[in-house]
Amino acid sequence: MPEAAQYRSARLVRMVGGVLALILGVGLAFVLRTDYDRRVESARLQNQAFAESGQRLLNLQLRNLQRAMEGVASDSSQLLASVPVRAPELISENMAGVASRRKGEIADLLLVDAKGDPITKGDGDPTLPTWVSDLRNKATLRLGPLESRQGEWVLPMAVPAGADRWVLARLKQAQLQDIAEHLRSGHRGAAAITDRYGKIIARSGNAPGVVGDSVDNLFEPFDPGTDRRVSRIDGIDRMVAVNGPGDYPFWVGVGVAAGSILGPWYRFAFASSLLYLVYCVGFLYLYRRLVAGERTQLQVMSERLRIQAQLAQAEQRFRMTFDKNPVPFWVFDTKTLAFLEVNEAAVRNYGYSREEFLSMRITDIRSTQDAATVERLLASPFPPDDIDPHKVWVHRRKDGSTLDVKVHAATIDFAGHEGRLVLAEDVTERLRSERALTYRATHDVATGLPNTESLVEYLDHGLGEDAWYEVIYIHLRGMDRVSDTFGLEVGRKVLRQVAARFSAIGSSYGMVAHRPGERFMVAISDPAHRDDIVAKLLAAVSEPVAVNDTFHTLDPQLGTASHPVDGRRAGQVIAGAALAAHARSSDANPLQVFEPAMARRSVERLTMASRMRQAIESGELVMYFQPIVQAASGAVCKLEALVRWPQPDGTFIPPGVFIPLCEETGLILPLGQWTLDAAARACLALAAAGYKALPVAVNVSAVQFQRGDVAAQVRDATVAHGLPTDSLQVELTESSLMEQQRAVPALQALRVQGTHVSLDDFGTGFSSMAYLRDLPIDSLKIDRSFVVDVDTDERAASICRSIIALAHTLDMAVVAEGVERDGQYAWLRENGCDQIQGYHVVAPMPLADLLGYLVARQPAPRAAMDS
Repeated sequence: MPEAAQYRSARLVRMVGGVLALILGVGLAFVLRTDYDRRVESARLQNQAFAESGQRLLNLQLRNLQRAMEGVASDSSQLLASVPVRAPELISENMAGVASRRKGEIADLLLVDAKGDPITKGDGDPTLPTWVSDLRNKATLRLGPLESRQGEWVLPMAVPAGADRWVLARLKQAQLQDIAEHLRSGHRGAAAITDRYGKIIARSGNAPGVVGDSVDNLFEPFDPGTDRRVSRIDGIDRMVAVNGPGDYPFWVGVGVAAGSILGPWYRFAFASSLLYLVYCVGFLYLYRRLVAGERTQLQVMSERLRIQAQLAQAEQRFRMTFDKNPVPFWVFDTKTLAFLEVNEAAVRNYGYSREEFLSMRITDIRSTQDAATVERLLASPFPPDDIDPHKVWVHRRKDGSTLDVKVHAATIDFAGHEGRLVLAEDVTERLRSERALTYRATHDVATGLPNTESLVEYLDHGLGEDAWYEVIYIHLRGMDRVSDTFGLEVGRKVLRQVAARFSAIGSSYGMVAHRPGERFMVAISDPAHRDDIVAKLLAAVSEPVAVNDTFHTLDPQLGTASHPVDGRRAGQVIAGAALAAHARSSDANPLQVFEPAMARRSVERLTMASRMRQAIESGELVMYFQPIVQAASGAVCKLEALVRWPQPDGTFIPPGVFIPLCEETGLILPLGQWTLDAAARACLALAAAGYKALPVAVNVSAVQFQRGDVAAQVRDATVAHGLPTDSLQVELTESSLMEQQRAVPALQALRVQGTHVSLDDFGTGFSSMAYLRDLPIDSLKIDRSFVVDVDTDERAASICRSIIALAHTLDMAVVAEGVERDGQYAWLRENGCDQIQGYHVVAPMPLADLLGYLVARQPAPRAAMDS
């Protein structure tokens, strides 16, 4: 009877073990297949996202060019309608200016007729009629076939410019190549852009001669039912996604190497199969042991029955102590490393059932490195009772997640086995909190880059006092404007994109750090790669940042200093690089190198800023006034207020020195308020002297206009001094009007309250007919650089005539400043200039001298004086 029970037990174990092996095999096959499908689908979605992103980038770039060309077309139509004789010359100048600003994008820009023959300077396109008539374009911009000109690939583009005229441009293929390069995904990935003519116009990677070829050259013959393609160019098998045309007839394709997607799966499949094999071998081993043990059991059955009651009691006590402990406990065999017993906390925390635990080895819940360490320690002749209790080990749960534990262990005799009793203390949350605190102390949360303190620590202690390194300090002005205009989230995205660019460039040969705000620091520790990194940084800061279908261009200031030449400590080197960045001049190299004189100049500027604040508060500044006269009659029609800063030695600090300083330090706002108050007081003095109808014009800085409410300030000044609303006038520079979203409501508020607005230094800034048309401006002031040779140079005269005609057409008055000779005055008067200002009339003077000048030149009306 016992013998029959023995064989029944062995058969049962064999049957159960076989069923478990089958279930595990089926489950493993299902998991492998599911993981394979998931990886393939993830790769497909990733490729599709990259392709869609590339299509959006392509549409954004072409839409930007389309708007620029439509603006040129609109200006050309207006010029042809208003000044047909001089229109070609003016259109050519306008197009040359646009082309120079976009010389990195387009190779040519001209006006052609319907046959493609040039109207302005440049090479026409006789094939233009064949491709501008293609109505498959969803946008106004027409795109022609890719062509090679002077060894460079270009893409012809055209937008209509009125009847039988087109604005023709040729986009450099390098712009499209940049988009393709940015779409490369992973190692051995590739991206390509094709057009409606079936030609390759851009492909990432080193593939010379591909541009201009047929799209058939991209892939070997393939099965249309799958996303996998074999490249004819490099023979790599890739998973490919293609995004069809949007507004423009281009196809964007992105491919990821199949090996990079399925490589981890193959390793996972091998490891899983190996684990399954280990299970089968272990089961066979256990089965054979069971058979051998049951044979022995027949001999000791009587003895076991005698002590069965004692074992039951011992089992109960053991379970109460071991199994109900809230901390994971287990016992494993030190020879085989197989689990011998686990408690409920281990089952609950690790996700394995008790049976699964007992079929596993201790190394199955360890990382590969930890498993090797444990095996080595336990294989030593005298293993310690407690293996490094302060060491943190990594354990794996059944679902693949990990936890950090501290192990407390002791060697015990367990049911005839030399075992180890292990307590696994979970310290995951505690370590996560400690790591988070350490990370926040050493990194900038917004960008993920190290902070200034980490950079200083790395340079001073990581590299050492004798190491060479160079710090490039980058100040990206305009970040605050992006956040204020588009919101904080867009500002953060722009900041993160810029940080990613810098990190990709500088992290390989140094360290990239972020200082809160708009500032980054790149430390270069390898002199052999210094020039390459600098070139890439300059390219990165000049490239616009695309966020939410908009491009954001920042104004970079870059400075550099090196160790140990510019300082023995990292803080000194960083400070020197910051001074160099802020000392950049308009005609200097984009990367300003630190010089000791910069530190002295910085101290001088800070000292001057302090003196300027004191001058504003203590009333040291004085106001001079320069009359503006009617060109026809010579009568004084208004005054311009000019701030002067006298010094104790009788000299004056020029406005060109202290005005920019005030703009940089924020003193321009109190200076602007002082100027308005001084001008208002001057209006009261003029009214008392009988010149009540003589307005005073005040210059408003672009910074003051953008940061303050100028209309409210002018209104408050007139109300506070009891002046008519038209007593104070405002003069703005063209840079004040660049942000039309802010400029339009401010100018409308000035117009509503009756404040006259003049556009100063017209023609020297970002001149645009659009804001002359759309913004409420009352008069234009021709810059002195055009007036100086107006009576001797025909080009200067032509410009002045154009400005006068343009202003009169828009119902604006024209003021010429900087008039110093009779010849200039005569020419301006004869050509219709309305008002004259300059030393030929009179130099700026204090208010007391001005009143005497006015009495001598044009006495105040009797009625006004009597009142």
